[in-house]
Amino acid sequence: MIDYCCEMSVVYSFVSCYNKCMRVAICDDDKRQLNTITQLLDCYPSPVGSPVRYDVFNNGLDLIQAIEVRNYDVLLLDILMPQLSGIDIARDIRRTNDQLPIVFLTTSPEFAVESYRVQAFDYLLKPIKQSDFYGTLDRISALHKNNLVNSITIHTSKAVYVLPFSQIVFLEIVNRTVMFHLMDGSVKEVAGRLSDYEETFLERREFLKIHRSYIINMDMMKTLDTKSFVALTGQRLPISRNLLHSVREKYTEYLHAAIRN
Repeated sequence: MIDYCCEMSVVYSFVSCYNKCMRVAICDDDKRQLNTITQLLDCYPSPVGSPVRYDVFNNGLDLIQAIEVRNYDVLLLDILMPQLSGIDIARDIRRTNDQLPIVFLTTSPEFAVESYRVQAFDYLLKPIKQSDFYGTLDRISALHKNNLVNSITIHTSKAVYVLPFSQIVFLEIVNRTVMFHLMDGSVKEVAGRLSDYEETFLERREFLKIHRSYIINMDMMKTLDTKSFVALTGQRLPISRNLLHSVREKYTEYLHAAIRN
């Protein structure tokens, strides 16, 4: 029997909490289990101080379609369901999203090994213990907070990626496509303008706009010559003539600050 921590008449203000609250997708074909999980979520003392926002699904197909157009911070997934099992659903999601935390909720421990093959964040046995459930949500909340500070989420035509700022070498705009060049040599492409990302990147000390087409990560630059930077990955990045003086000045200041620290 679960000792619920609050009354069920919780009033939500989703507009005001949208950018702060944890967004959860729940998939379970058992209505009683769904009721138990949603009551626990209603009572969850979120570390960010905002109520949890959740969507409920009773089959995997609806969930998979929803994930294509909505962002979630965590997926709570039953394993034993008709048509598509929880493992099947997770395997499909992992084809395009390797970042979404998946927590399996199940009556059987026999799928534990298989669940970790699809990068399960956790595996909780039913009946769900409130302390275990909240502990898992606390860890996901901390992970999400860290990701928000140290990474950016982008939506390409193929998948959703969480890119750590420390792995981004530079941004480049080519024909209304923003190209994120990463340290491993890969490139993620997003339709848009470079200006769409300027505020996010330029408020961070390590990023600098050197040309109307380039924003660089100064930590990822190997050399600076009279007209360009050379990145650790080998690309030569031109500096705008109009920005040359200020870029050299800011880069020098950045290097001196790095040495002092």
